Amino acid sequence: MSACQTHPNACSDQWRITGFYTPVETDFTQHLLKSLTLSNGQQHRLNAEFVKVVKIEGWGKTRFAWYLGYYNNQWHRNKKPLNAKGKPLVKGIVAVDNSRVRKGAKLVIPGLKEALGFDEFVADDVGSAIKNQHIDIYTGEGNAAKLLTYKITGQQRVCLVSSNRTVPIVELT
Repeated sequence: MSACQTHPNACSDQWRITGFYTPVETDFTQHLLKSLTLSNGQQHRLNAEFVKVVKIEGWGKTRFAWYLGYYNNQWHRNKKPLNAKGKPLVKGIVAVDNSRVRKGAKLVIPGLKEALGFDEFVADDVGSAIKNQHIDIYTGEGNAAKLLTYKITGQQRVCLVSSNRTVPIVELT
């Protein structure tokens, strides 16, 4: 039985759910290259369409097997894609509006279990476009993860679980 079934007062309807993913440069067929200067001064030429998508998604895996990230108006290189706390992104991490959901909060979104294979998430990221009742779920790397973002997009019921107990969403402000 999920948190939403056992503690309905801890749940709230009409949350906008979207997904984000890590694009992989080798999935892009366009051959136009774009020159970039990274925050460490290194220069690289990468697929132009890939670079455009990385700027939207936050991180991407280059054909050289390292990750390109865009934040603070700069390009960065790392061994793994990172969340806003500087920790590696993993499936089940969600970006939230911290004025609505505290960082580290555990959430249950029962309507996504069929699509994702799980329904429990951790609020461990933020995004400039994530406002109010909006949750952005990390779906993984590559084209399959991209397609999954489309599958999970929509309105869902969300339940907040905190320290082995469920608490009302209204306590989040």
